Amino acid sequence: MKVLLAGAGGQLGRELARLLPEQGHETVSLARADLDIADSRAVGRTIEQHTPDLVINAAAFTGVDAAETEAEAAYAVNALGPRNLAVACERAGCELLHVGTNYVFDGTGERPYEPFDPPNPLSGYGRTKLAGDEYVMRLCRRWYVVRTAGVYGEGGNFVRTMLRLAGERDEIRVKNDEFVSPTWARDLADGIIRIVEAGDYGLYHLTNSGSCSWYEFAREIMRLTGSEVRVTPISTSEFPLPAPRPPNGVLSGLGGPRLRPWRDALAEYLDREGEFRAGK
Repeated sequence: MKVLLAGAGGQLGRELARLLPEQGHETVSLARADLDIADSRAVGRTIEQHTPDLVINAAAFTGVDAAETEAEAAYAVNALGPRNLAVACERAGCELLHVGTNYVFDGTGERPYEPFDPPNPLSGYGRTKLAGDEYVMRLCRRWYVVRTAGVYGEGGNFVRTMLRLAGERDEIRVKNDEFVSPTWARDLADGIIRIVEAGDYGLYHLTNSGSCSWYEFAREIMRLTGSEVRVTPISTSEFPLPAPRPPNGVLSGLGGPRLRPWRDALAEYLDREGEFRAGK
């Protein structure tokens, strides 16, 4: 399969750019500097030039709080970008896989969110991402939408932030009333490849299995790294942010590939981070 990957410079994009060729797929990996998906003409020219069988959209405006004040920029990438890809893929007759987020839900439910639970985003970021999902599902026939949550990998992320703070402070305060399924970008990339290789179009939720609060996530990071820093649970009200987050951000993997437990994935990621930091 020939794959055109948009957003190859991000955490998920980097893993897909590595794993796709390893799985035998001819891959054209394009970072933001190579392709701005908000530019409809550039998208059309690029897909026409490379004639892929599949386009994967891993590009996104990921600044959740920034999206509250930079609404036009967030909408351009998160909504119009997927629209441009969907139109161009339909014209070219190729498949499109678009990566979405758990922030399309309000998080007031008590169980993990299933793929066809009704969305109700709380933030500008969530609204723009939902618009992108809907454009893809309405404007092309051969689509996959894969929503995920709590992604960490190569680049700035929660795990690296916790490791940095552990080296700077005696105490870290972390929210204990917001829940998620932490997901390693490498496992997510592997799951995405399994979905497209199966060829079953549709809407998926894909995360490492299990869930925790951000406080529990931070505690596990410290336990696995042997850090003695004190991690203190706090409420969302004690750490206000410009954009509201869903208190229950846990996604159900009903109907999709199952990824390993989040603690197992985190342990391997931290082992790799240790080797990276040691220069191995």
